[in-house]
Amino acid sequence: MTQRSVHTELNQYHLGLWYSAYRFIISACLLLVYLLTYPQLNSDYEYPHLYLYVLTAYLFFTSLQFLSLGRFKVHIPDQLMMLFVVDVIALSLLTLAMDGPNLHLSLLFVITIFAASLLLDAKKALVITLISVICVVYQLFLGSILDFTSLKNLTNSAILAFLFCVVYGSGQIAVKRFQLLENLNFSQSLELHRLQNINRYILEQIDTGYLVLDENCHVVLSNPAACHLLGMTTSYQQDKYPLYTTQPDLFELLKFEDLKSGEKFQFESQQSRYHIQVLVQKLVVPQQMLTLLVLQDAQRLNQQVQQLKLAALGQLSASIAHEIRNPLAAIVHANDLLPNSDAEQQQMLSTMISRQAVRIDRIIQDTLNMVRNKETHPTVLNLAKFIPIFIQEDLPDVQGQIRLNIDTSSNIAFDEAQLRQILINLIRNAIRHNDPAFSYIELNVRIQQKKVLIDVQDFGSGVAIQDQAQLFQPFFSTEITGTGLGLYLAHSFCEANQAQLSYVEQKQGACFRVSCQNVVIDS
Repeated sequence: MTQRSVHTELNQYHLGLWYSAYRFIISACLLLVYLLTYPQLNSDYEYPHLYLYVLTAYLFFTSLQFLSLGRFKVHIPDQLMMLFVVDVIALSLLTLAMDGPNLHLSLLFVITIFAASLLLDAKKALVITLISVICVVYQLFLGSILDFTSLKNLTNSAILAFLFCVVYGSGQIAVKRFQLLENLNFSQSLELHRLQNINRYILEQIDTGYLVLDENCHVVLSNPAACHLLGMTTSYQQDKYPLYTTQPDLFELLKFEDLKSGEKFQFESQQSRYHIQVLVQKLVVPQQMLTLLVLQDAQRLNQQVQQLKLAALGQLSASIAHEIRNPLAAIVHANDLLPNSDAEQQQMLSTMISRQAVRIDRIIQDTLNMVRNKETHPTVLNLAKFIPIFIQEDLPDVQGQIRLNIDTSSNIAFDEAQLRQILINLIRNAIRHNDPAFSYIELNVRIQQKKVLIDVQDFGSGVAIQDQAQLFQPFFSTEITGTGLGLYLAHSFCEANQAQLSYVEQKQGACFRVSCQNVVIDS
């Protein structure tokens, strides 16, 4: 039996239990009403003794079936079928005792048929409906033949039989709607359960501790890592519980501190051997405010930081050694050739040595600029005024090769010295890679969606697709004489000033774009 079938049968059982209780109450009330009103309304009963005996038997069977259905959760469909068989027989005999259907019994018949449509399958519900029709209509014919009843209520019985069929059809439509909703609800519950299991599995596997607290400092969610770091037993991770019972030190800290979202602090507890770093995040969910505490071992974090620093230092050292080895080898080779060379060759070799020494000095200076991590001092710059002066002061030798297009209302907050170094690197790179057929490069400054875009564009061959992903990596260069630090430094300076440096694909040439927030200056 599938999980969905078990779920459906369980719902069917609960509804059947409620219906069984309803039958017991109705039968008891009918018997009580008869006993209290019989002396005044004895003329309303054609066969009062039959009415009394049927009600007594009906009450006995409803109580017996209610107890049976409650105690024995087996053969549920068969037990439900017997409920409706007893109902139809009892109500038919009561109708006969009243010499035809009345409003109260007809309503009970309708409820029985509709309940059968909900609790039984379509074929069994149809059988119950047809039995009800036969009992209501044909008992009059049988009574007239045996001369113990009349046909005066035949019209009412026919109308009631038609009503039974309508109720059956309506019940089947309702059942199909209920089944559709139940299947949808069941599928959604399975998907939700699956996602909960996945989330729980992920939380159990990660080393970072997660602790979710409600407004009353009750733990809503925790994972094993959080319990381990805080010195709590992992049995608490499943249920909601007050924090003060398991980690009073943390509770006292949170109780007296008004922690803001994004705040970090260090925490130590007597019941934990770890020095914990805690990150606070506020979670806004419907109708409540939750607090997420991200817990990590501070000592382990420090170790990871040191390892990353050592790894970065090793990579940097290897890159510097690789970059210096080539010009150094050229210097050594030229120095070996120098004693046995003529004057002209000595001059050429001396020039080579000098040029390679300058290259080594450039590598060292760029490296120092990269690792010094100078403090940034942004100021508001009006680019329409700043860039022409910058070109005149820092690029006098190539200012004739720069075509400037600038939006006069463009203002940015940027460290002036760092912006100058960024533009020098980008413009000289563009001129160096420009197609000789073009005598200029373009420097375009414009505003787009509250952003200032500074584009430096050449008309050369552009950057190969396989090289684009490494453009801003340190020591990456497509030139033999390049250090590979210019674009990396420019990218780092942009990040330090909350700007972005990116490569923009062009049909011809290369375009490097500096994107930063436009600053509106009040006049």
